[in-house]
Amino acid sequence: MPEIVCPECGQVAQLVAIRRSAEEFCTQCDFPLFWAPSAVRATTPGSSSAASMRRLPGAGGRQRLGSKICPDCGELNPVAETFCIRCAAELDPKPMPPPPPPATIVVPPAPAPPAPRPWWPYPAAALVILVEIVALVIWFG
Repeated sequence: MPEIVCPECGQVAQLVAIRRSAEEFCTQCDFPLFWAPSAVRATTPGSSSAASMRRLPGAGGRQRLGSKICPDCGELNPVAETFCIRCAAELDPKPMPPPPPPATIVVPPAPAPPAPRPWWPYPAAALVILVEIVALVIWFG
């Protein structure tokens, strides 16, 4: 059980675990004891100490060994927790399903304009008819 000295009034308190709950306030001056600076020395990176460290509140404090970071608020939580101790968000949320692909709209191609008719058969037909009429007039006289 760690002993914590209140920085406001000097009262000594013994806490089982630092979890930022209502029991972690000073009984004399109501100071939040989880904000009290730690007397535990930080271990060096090369040391073989397996003990976890007490950390300051928020994600910017010292890290505990084996902690989960909340995806919503960034709070460091014990590994065994399912929900964040600060914001109650789920620590291992299920991934969101991918959005459905957008609907494909098939636009039929525009019909091709009709091919222009050649102009030369009409005068040729008129010429043939005219020659036939002239031949009939000459023949029947």
